[in-house]
Amino acid sequence: MKIPLSPISKITESRNYKWYAYFTISIGIGLSVIDQSGLNIAIPVISKDFSLDIPTVQWLILAYILTTSALFLPMGRLADTIGIKNIYLSGFIIFGIGALLAGISTSFNMLMFAKIFQGFGTACIQANAMVMATNIFPEKERGRALGLYVSIIGMGAVLGPVIAGILIDQFGWRSIFFSTSFVSIIAFLSGFFLLKSDSKTLSEKFSFDWIGALISSIAFIVLLLGITNVHRYNFFSIESSGLIVLGILLISLFILWETKVNNPMLRVDFFKVPQFSLGIVTRLLTFISFSSTMFLMPFYLIQVLEYKTNLSGLLLISSAFFMAIISPFSGRLSDKFGTKWISMLGIAFISLSAFILSNLTINSSPILIIIGLSISGAGWAVFSAPNTSAIMGSLPIENRSVISALLQLTRTTANLISIALSTLLITLTMSSDGFNADLSSINPSENLNVFLSFTNGFSSAFIMAGFIALIGILLNSMMKKQ
Repeated sequence: MKIPLSPISKITESRNYKWYAYFTISIGIGLSVIDQSGLNIAIPVISKDFSLDIPTVQWLILAYILTTSALFLPMGRLADTIGIKNIYLSGFIIFGIGALLAGISTSFNMLMFAKIFQGFGTACIQANAMVMATNIFPEKERGRALGLYVSIIGMGAVLGPVIAGILIDQFGWRSIFFSTSFVSIIAFLSGFFLLKSDSKTLSEKFSFDWIGALISSIAFIVLLLGITNVHRYNFFSIESSGLIVLGILLISLFILWETKVNNPMLRVDFFKVPQFSLGIVTRLLTFISFSSTMFLMPFYLIQVLEYKTNLSGLLLISSAFFMAIISPFSGRLSDKFGTKWISMLGIAFISLSAFILSNLTINSSPILIIIGLSISGAGWAVFSAPNTSAIMGSLPIENRSVISALLQLTRTTANLISIALSTLLITLTMSSDGFNADLSSINPSENLNVFLSFTNGFSSAFIMAGFIALIGILLNSMMKKQ
């Protein structure tokens, strides 16, 4: 007698299981993207509510990024040890509790603690979401899975500001956190019931590189904080270059420790695989170039063209829109024709976009802006899935969680480096022209010379981004065709 399957078993045993699982994972990925974009919009309102200046409140974003960056590798390695699903779902519990605490915060210090706590959950989710997306598809469809993953990020980037803006206008900034807390419950329950278990059978003696995890966490917090401080302090100050040097020394110590320990958190010999190391460096450079565009354009739209915030947001959405539309096609093409040439084409688009945007002036048409941003978004959509597929395919499948975590760490590191380099170029240009290097005070109607100095630095930063992407093309050309 054949025993009928339960409703859940029918789903997990279905031919369409990968699509049910993909939908479940997309909730988690979209949640983390929307949460971050919502916080960016809420900063001015939070600043006013707690009677604090915006630079102080921006530490919420920085503390959140530093926490997630520091924990990516430990959470990825832990997932490889005890099961990806276990760590992934734990992330929603931590994330949801953190969001709830943020929503009921009665002081800025409590809100800061809540966002740091929430960062623990985000690290668990983001470090493992990518590898979970690839695991539910056949190996021959890895590029397709990664393309869909990038598409979710693009849609989250499009919808995030819109949803957050409506919530803040109608119910206040706390509604963002209450909403994400509720969605995290849905993400946890759907993942708990629908995602197949991959729990590992642990030996009597649980082995995890706790010392390596501690060293790497401290090292990346120190290094990324130093990079962030480049545009806050003098480059040669203790707060910037001093922390950067200390961070590099701690990373060197981490690498040395990983070569000595029996069960390392990140195997250093991975970097001896040319396909892996070239892919990681190419990704770092490409994301630095792409992130520079995303960082610089709001300054141009709001302070140079003096557009209102809502119009600026609509223009910036064009990049995320093309990410969402093109990514699935890019992933499928890389499955059929290989990753090398498609990812090179994506980097070329990003470089072209940077050079186009370097020519923007006070009289530039919105159409030119949309073209530049659309090419940039399309470039990242074309590049990301093939590059990620090449990196993941270069190493054994049992290490994919820690590799996924390393890819996320590469993203956040590149993002902070791009902000530091772009701001440094602009502020150096303005300082050399004898002006106060304060980006927040630029207004073309007040002092035309200051405005021209700013736009010169702005152009230099985009040219730098374009050449960084060209270096990425050169490195990508050395990778094997897959």
